[in-house]
Amino acid sequence: MEAPRPRLPIVAALSAALLLVLAHAHGAASSPAGGPTPVAVRPWVARLQALHDLSVSGEQQQGGGFGECWGAVMGLSSCYGEILLFFVNGESYIGPDCCVAIRGATRYCWPAMLASVGFTAEEADVLRGFCDGEEAEAARAPPPAVPAPPARGLGQLAAVAVRG
Repeated sequence: MEAPRPRLPIVAALSAALLLVLAHAHGAASSPAGGPTPVAVRPWVARLQALHDLSVSGEQQQGGGFGECWGAVMGLSSCYGEILLFFVNGESYIGPDCCVAIRGATRYCWPAMLASVGFTAEEADVLRGFCDGEEAEAARAPPPAVPAPPARGLGQLAAVAVRG
């Protein structure tokens, strides 16, 4: 029985092809009919290219797959509201799911992941530090106390003894 092949090269190839198609479509749409001219790359195309480059270098350096990093990015996209409130209003709460995504993007995939999607290195360090502190605090916290059963009075004990 042959072992299943990893899909990471396929995902990397598809993402590279998507980047080329997007860049080509953008270039064709913005060039005059007379022929191709140098075109400034839109920020989202450059950001996609940076994500692809980071995924390739991350796979080579740390063994992290593109799929793992993409999952962390998708997790981050649902956390922008919490992260924005964290920095703007000083609210000191980022949910556990967001912390998992932050840790995945900064620690397990590529250290510069948050910076590549719009956060500075300092902001990424603050977010990772906050989430690491939350994780450590949760590990130190004692387990929740189990409430004791209600005490029975003498009348209840006598009724149990008579029935038994």
